[in-house]
Amino acid sequence: MNTQNIFTIQLEQEDTSEKPVPPNEWEILRENTCSTISQLKKIKLSVYKEKLNLYSEKCKIKDDVILALQTCLETYKNTNENNNELISFLKTKLAERHSKMVALKKAHDSQNAGYESTICEKNEMINTQDGIIKVKEKQIEELTNKIKQQYELAIKSDELISSLRATIEDSEAKVKERDQKITQLETELATKAERIRTTQNLLKFDAALMLCKQNDRLVSGTIKELQEILSGENRSEIKVVSLPRIGPIKVAVENVATGPCWMIIQRRGYKMVDFNQGWFSFVEGFGNLDEDYWIGLDKIHAMTKSHMHELYIHLVFANNETRYAYYDNFAISGKSDDYKLRSLGNYVGNAGDGLRTHEHHIFRTIRYDTKTTVEYNRWWQHEYPNCNLNGTFSEKTEFGVWWCRCNGTYKFVESVQMLIRRKQV
Repeated sequence: MNTQNIFTIQLEQEDTSEKPVPPNEWEILRENTCSTISQLKKIKLSVYKEKLNLYSEKCKIKDDVILALQTCLETYKNTNENNNELISFLKTKLAERHSKMVALKKAHDSQNAGYESTICEKNEMINTQDGIIKVKEKQIEELTNKIKQQYELAIKSDELISSLRATIEDSEAKVKERDQKITQLETELATKAERIRTTQNLLKFDAALMLCKQNDRLVSGTIKELQEILSGENRSEIKVVSLPRIGPIKVAVENVATGPCWMIIQRRGYKMVDFNQGWFSFVEGFGNLDEDYWIGLDKIHAMTKSHMHELYIHLVFANNETRYAYYDNFAISGKSDDYKLRSLGNYVGNAGDGLRTHEHHIFRTIRYDTKTTVEYNRWWQHEYPNCNLNGTFSEKTEFGVWWCRCNGTYKFVESVQMLIRRKQV
């Protein structure tokens, strides 16, 4: 806005005295007043223009404010419509919630009724328990009275015990005198018992010699019979026997006149059955009863578990040379002990005690090397084996069928049979 030029017109005081004014001065004065008036009008005009510009700017600002207020009104109208919709939605939700609350209240009331009934039942139970507790308290009182009586009796018994101890001490002295007499008598009896034992041992030794002679005769008789039977062409007889935990099974047997039948647990010679089998086959058994077969480790364990058994091994070498190995107490362990060769007993025979090295060793079919898996002998394991009757006929190595190694050479077998029977005691 432009600054206003303010002119102050200083008027001289009029003289009260009447003086005549010259005409030239009046004209100058008139011209000065006209110029000042024109300047004042220009100044007013400029002031009016500035005011007009201010009013126009104020009008524009008011128009902008009016537009802003109109937009605000429209937005308020839209928000009011949305609020109305939201209010209607909330009313519906409130109605649903009200209905749910009514249903929940009914359910809560029903539950409260059930709880009240259960509380009544529990109160009745508590009352009954209170009665039982009172009865128990009476019993406790009675027991405490009895305990007091027993305590008094114990005190009396302690007094009796002290008196008895005194009497026992007196009797101990008498017992010591009797013990001395008893020791003297015992020494005399011991000397007499030693004499009796020596005589009994002599009698037992004579009886054992007689039994050994009889057993040797029986063993030699059965061996001769078996050699004659197995060297001939007679076929074995097939029977059904019942084993504990296994049940009835078919077995091939050879009958002799000197005792019960011999059961064949292994036969090889026909060379029709492949003995390169796995672990489970040797546990369960495989082959043909009329030809080559293995009865199975589980069945051998069931046979030899509860009774002593004899083992007879019939070996046929090259040039039809026959030999045998007999053991009088053959038994193997069960699955949990890997069918260990538990015992063999005494050896009799002309083939050599080849199975003795394998006694107390487990049965294995495969051994594992760090580089490769190597087939084992399918026999009772030993680091330096002395026989292998379940090997392969075609291989002339330790994996073949042989009995008793001599000077690093294997004596290979053409055919073999292993027979067992229950020992007659």
